[in-house]
Amino acid sequence: MALFLPISLEGDNLGQRHQHLNSLVHEAKTHGVSFQEVEALPENTPVDRIFKINLARELKCIDYIIKNLKDDDMLYVSRALKATWLIDHRDIINPKYLEDVLFPEMIKPAVTKMKHWLYINLRDPAMCEKFYQYYKEDTFEFAIKFLSRCSNELILEEAPKILTKLTTHSLKVLCEKCPGVAKIYFDTLPTDDVLGPRYLEENQSYYNSVKCVLKSDADVFLDITEKYFKMNSFSRLSPVATDYILRYHKTRFTNKLELYVAYFLHIPTVAARLSVEECQEVVLKLARARYLEERFDYKVVEPLIKRLSPDKRAAFKKRVFVDKDVGDCVDEWPYEIPAPPFFYDTDSHVFDDQDFEPVCNSDRNDEFLRSSASPLVGCAYYADRLVDCEKRMKTDLDRLFDEFRFIGFERALHELRQRLGVTGSADRRRDIFLVLVSKSGGRTDAVSAVLNLAAKHSNEPPHTRASILRSLVKRANVWRLPADDWENLLDFGHGLGLDGTPSEAACLEGLHSVVIRQLLTGECEEAVRDAFFKEFSTLSEYSLKGDERTHVANGLQNMLAAAAIDVEPAVAAERLSQLLDVLKLYRIRVEPTSPAVQAAVALALRDADIARPVLQKLYNARIARRELLRLNMEFRKDEAALVNALRHDLSVLEREQVVDILADRHTSFDSFTSKLVVYFQNHDFTVDLRTALKEKTPLQQIEKVKNVKLARPLASLVYQDYEKELRGFDAAGKESAKFAAELRACAHRARPAVNLIEWGSRKNGVKAVATRAMRCREVEKAAFSRALATERRTLRVALALSMRDTGPRELLLETFMTAAELSPGLALHTALPYFRRFGANADTGVWDIVKPLFSSVDLVPRTRLRRLLAKTDWIPSTIKPDYCATLYVAINEIARSNADDVLCDISLLLPKIDEAVENILLQILENTDKDAPAIPYPSIFVRYLLLSRDEEDVERRFAKIGNQFLERLDQLQAEKESYFDARLDQVLESLLYNSAFFDTKYSACLLVIDRFLTWMQKFLPKEEHFKKYIKIRLIMLYFNAVRQSMKEMPEIFADPKRRKSEGVEAVGFAFGRYIVQEVAELVSTYFDSIIELYTDALVENLRDSFMPSAFTKALLSSTIIKGILAEDVGIQRRLAVYVLSDVRFIIYQDTRRELEKQMVEDNDIKIFAYVELFS
Repeated sequence: MALFLPISLEGDNLGQRHQHLNSLVHEAKTHGVSFQEVEALPENTPVDRIFKINLARELKCIDYIIKNLKDDDMLYVSRALKATWLIDHRDIINPKYLEDVLFPEMIKPAVTKMKHWLYINLRDPAMCEKFYQYYKEDTFEFAIKFLSRCSNELILEEAPKILTKLTTHSLKVLCEKCPGVAKIYFDTLPTDDVLGPRYLEENQSYYNSVKCVLKSDADVFLDITEKYFKMNSFSRLSPVATDYILRYHKTRFTNKLELYVAYFLHIPTVAARLSVEECQEVVLKLARARYLEERFDYKVVEPLIKRLSPDKRAAFKKRVFVDKDVGDCVDEWPYEIPAPPFFYDTDSHVFDDQDFEPVCNSDRNDEFLRSSASPLVGCAYYADRLVDCEKRMKTDLDRLFDEFRFIGFERALHELRQRLGVTGSADRRRDIFLVLVSKSGGRTDAVSAVLNLAAKHSNEPPHTRASILRSLVKRANVWRLPADDWENLLDFGHGLGLDGTPSEAACLEGLHSVVIRQLLTGECEEAVRDAFFKEFSTLSEYSLKGDERTHVANGLQNMLAAAAIDVEPAVAAERLSQLLDVLKLYRIRVEPTSPAVQAAVALALRDADIARPVLQKLYNARIARRELLRLNMEFRKDEAALVNALRHDLSVLEREQVVDILADRHTSFDSFTSKLVVYFQNHDFTVDLRTALKEKTPLQQIEKVKNVKLARPLASLVYQDYEKELRGFDAAGKESAKFAAELRACAHRARPAVNLIEWGSRKNGVKAVATRAMRCREVEKAAFSRALATERRTLRVALALSMRDTGPRELLLETFMTAAELSPGLALHTALPYFRRFGANADTGVWDIVKPLFSSVDLVPRTRLRRLLAKTDWIPSTIKPDYCATLYVAINEIARSNADDVLCDISLLLPKIDEAVENILLQILENTDKDAPAIPYPSIFVRYLLLSRDEEDVERRFAKIGNQFLERLDQLQAEKESYFDARLDQVLESLLYNSAFFDTKYSACLLVIDRFLTWMQKFLPKEEHFKKYIKIRLIMLYFNAVRQSMKEMPEIFADPKRRKSEGVEAVGFAFGRYIVQEVAELVSTYFDSIIELYTDALVENLRDSFMPSAFTKALLSSTIIKGILAEDVGIQRRLAVYVLSDVRFIIYQDTRRELEKQMVEDNDIKIFAYVELFS
């Protein structure tokens, strides 16, 4: 056995040492060595242990592999996991054994790594099903990784149950294995209130996830596309998908041709796949479809038209776009078109209560709704659409193009030649030439005609000629012109730098065409070459043929290589960089011995700083990496470069250079240092580096942050001397305290591992303890947590550890109780992240522990803690009411404590904390601080009063709270009327309280509203404040409508889904009937034209008093109008016409047309309908 251990690796680089180690393992296996004897041998270095693991892997010694999986060192865990045959041992690789036996004895990172290993290696469907079934309830994110490897039958069985949990990636993976999942998903979509809104948020991503189904079950994919494709936002299918559909499913394409071409498919691919006759027919069908007018133009169908021969193309374009001779047009889609599934508003609903902001003291009314009670949502929507659809203003050139778009070149040349002679504007003449260049289509005869015409206008201004030349080069490939035409072009371009002289106007394309032509015929002239270098281009943007690309690439390569010789380093670097760009774009293979590489090496030897970008480009292009390894180290100062040097040539690493890299690092270099310690432990470089790191940290430099970074690599490199080195820095005293602390924090990097438990937290340092604790095994968790909780300095670590997983409830509560005693502020600070992380699964016992701390901890100086505690959206709903009430009492007296924001939350939670809120309201009323606004949040008082259960409860609440509240408002009105107005407005808005209206146990709402109405009458004359009184009356009518609807249709309001749709219709209809009856009484009391005054108040109330929910507000408005029309009150029903006139932009088109038709057929109000709706 001594022949194998201890291991002494041989080789000049990492690869050779790996090979040597593998050869030793193979030799031991070949000789039939007993593994038990090898295991008993002592381990002097990490390589000895790796040798044992590798041998155990080869000999399939499962017990030793399991032993190493439980090791503290992830190096050995990773090596053990290379035994992929372990996956076949069903007694071990099963979820119950892993969770109950193996995982609790493995450190946390090892468990994570092994779970990933399971996902990578476990392929057996039966075992994958076991893992899925075991984990799906508690850790679905892990379980779903196995479902795609189960049988299709199980996938189809499970899919309907987990649709709401699927991410876009999970859906794609399942669809790749079982296309039926896509059908299940989209079949469920329209009826699932959770799945649907989530799909709408990321509909493009979810649709992309099922594209993989196209080739496995095309009918499913095309059914989904034809039903759910979002026509105005989804991108077209790829050329590959388009080609597949046209090859194998052309019938689907022809059945709905307009839809597929206008929205689904990649049109250039469609043009390439169809015959000429079919392309022609497609264009004609699109032209007949009037419903596609906005999408049908020449540019869209240009690829299809270009399939026609040039002699037929002009006539066909004229027929379609000028004469419109396409046959009978079709006004409507002849089949059902796709539309995203519709869902009622998920974020807000008209039955939701508004969320008010506190009222600030200001001379202007600063009250505003958090929900942004803007003008009619529909109006804003249509206004945005109008802005989006606004067309770009056309220029003179655009109009000229449009005029000649469907005219052939010869006719265009004839007409435009005549216009040239009479046009006095140089810009207009330029536009004429640009149109002619475009109409030429790049044909040689047409370009020749344009150049002959241009020769007569060679005295045009330079900028005009430059524009024409640029267009010619891009469209006509002028470097291929015959000699006579080329001379005409050069003559026309005089003074534009085509000969290498300074240009009077920018015309780089002209110079490039000259360079291309000269490279194709020989070498560039010196003057042209010098001008080209000043404005260099790889010329890849031009449409070169295959042989032209070869000539140009070779010419540029030779020209740039020659230009990099015997010049200044900066010039040489620029030319070499340009040369590398050329080599990359033209895909020219570069050998390590090529002139470009040799020139780069020579430049690096002359000036390393200037050569660095060139070397970087060579490296990124994967050119001569091994040959330039040493030079590349000059700029690649990262861990990958150091590891690469270990793999290939250790000699390129210079000690001082590596020390500087480690000192300047911004990330850990753990991989590099680990490989040094394991495979090059006694190598001269490792010994020298260890010495250099020690020398780099003399006492006078310890305070430098740069040198403190060396502690982490030093902890790895000192190997067995870690404790000795740490004692040396500790003995040095204060001056080395910072470095010693950092070295202590890196104890987990030491190998062999330090026994932190024996050292204790004082010797270890909190960072080292925290690292060790958070990595600990599950079986050690309780002991660690209790030990750490005994000291204040490690209490935070104990709390973090107790919350690491959903572990034992007793341990969590015990740790929080200890924290509440030793450090109450820390317990509060930790509770919020705990609630946020675990949400509904959080243990409410934690709240019971920390609740008393709100009154015992002094929150005045703890600004950050107060800011954290105010994040009420982190709190689980089960404890949120109690939490908000407790928090408000604790921070209300503290300046700038966000107490008003908490008050807003309390207002929304009122029905759940009705009793507890009384003390809060009394506290607000008793606050006489002049700096604090009086009654900052009237809404909460109004809602508290509306939650009265009966008349007796009304009296009690007003006696205790309500009367004081109204007295404070009276006092405020007498002192500062502007402050009062803002509060009065919020009082009126708050009277509409759906939470109370829809709960029948609150039967005294009308009594409370009547109390406020009586109070208002004392100081607001009805004639001067008619709208305010109408607002209150409307709220009372709305309450009656709600209660009547609930009484008549209890089954609708018992179903949350039906309540959101049918419930709105029922309430709206009843509300409308109540309104028109009210109007009839007002008309009899006052005068007929009061209807117009009432309309303003009603429309304003609809706009401001309900949540801005686009659909449900439209539904409510339309049903109110229907309710008004249902009452037989004659001409007074014109109120419905006025309301529809104001809200018609938020009502859906079909409903609006139905209401308009009903109104014009009603003899009593049809004249009003024609005037208001159609004039």
